[in-house]
Amino acid sequence: MKGMAGVDAEIPAAASAGGAVVASSRWRPWLAYAAAWLGLGLWLGINVVIGHRNSGREIPAWEPMSWELSSVVVVAVLAIGIFRFERRHPLSGPDWLRRVPLHVPAAIAFSLLHTLGMVGIRKVVYVLMGSRYDFGDPLLGFAYELQKDLISYALIAGACVAWRAQRARRERELAVLQLERDLGQARLAQLTAQIEPHFMFNTLNAISNRMHEDVEAADRMIAALAVLMRVALSETGDTRVRVVDDVVWLERYFELMRERFRGKLETQVEVEPAARDARIPRLLLQPLVENAFEHGLASGRGRVQVTIGANETTVFCTVEDDGRGLSPDYAPGVGLSNVRHRLELMYPGRHRFAIAPGRIAGTRIEIELPFERDA
Repeated sequence: MKGMAGVDAEIPAAASAGGAVVASSRWRPWLAYAAAWLGLGLWLGINVVIGHRNSGREIPAWEPMSWELSSVVVVAVLAIGIFRFERRHPLSGPDWLRRVPLHVPAAIAFSLLHTLGMVGIRKVVYVLMGSRYDFGDPLLGFAYELQKDLISYALIAGACVAWRAQRARRERELAVLQLERDLGQARLAQLTAQIEPHFMFNTLNAISNRMHEDVEAADRMIAALAVLMRVALSETGDTRVRVVDDVVWLERYFELMRERFRGKLETQVEVEPAARDARIPRLLLQPLVENAFEHGLASGRGRVQVTIGANETTVFCTVEDDGRGLSPDYAPGVGLSNVRHRLELMYPGRHRFAIAPGRIAGTRIEIELPFERDA
């Protein structure tokens, strides 16, 4: 019970800490906003102090600082209202000119509130400093502030328009990227799905041919195919799998081929320890081997060797046979074309796919991929 109480005590504490983090992130932009306006007010006030002293007029520093800071503080508060008003009546988009007249009284109201606010703050500051603030003639003072405030309103409204345009452009860019990613994932899923029907068709055709020659061998091939299908159905459907998992499928495929070409075929699969947990595209190896049977070992007599290695950055896959090699009019079939397109989608500009004559005879296929370890 004591242990459970300790756990129960930690839960509210963790929830409180999480809430504090959220609150902090929520207030951070507002703190930055306030700091920016405060910095502007201090900068303007210091420049006024320097200007007075350069002209030989001695004036307490708190006076010009209070003038500029009071003006900036009020503008900072009113700018939030301008932002919300401009968002409701935007100065961009269709028919924006029709909404301009709405901003004329808004600009005048902004100037009036700005003038009243800063004068009120200055009077309070002067009283606290034991002095008296004189704004002068109210009409002339308001007219003087109005011509400056109209420019300030236009700048703030323009900043709102620019911010919204930048945000809309960013959202469009993200939408395009998301669409491209979704299309790429859909295309990748389609290419991966194409392999299994293609493989099934070829395997069933091989079983059908074998049935007329050796019924028992055909029966063993059907059993091996059932094991393969069980492995396929147990997979999660991920586009990337561990090397050792893809090799399991490949070994089952080799069992089928050895039954089909009983006594004629020699296969070998070598996986370096460093490459066992690397992630590669699902069903990457089987189409490469199938290509060897279709074009190099059509009679089923010969040897196929698969080698998979890796270093810290790259996975190396090699499929080599000792068959008759590539004919002059050779063109990649469905399997190899599928593999090539999947690699282009998954590793654009970061992979190598090469088909060349073998070192002694036959054909050699080499693939290099970025090393990705199983999570």
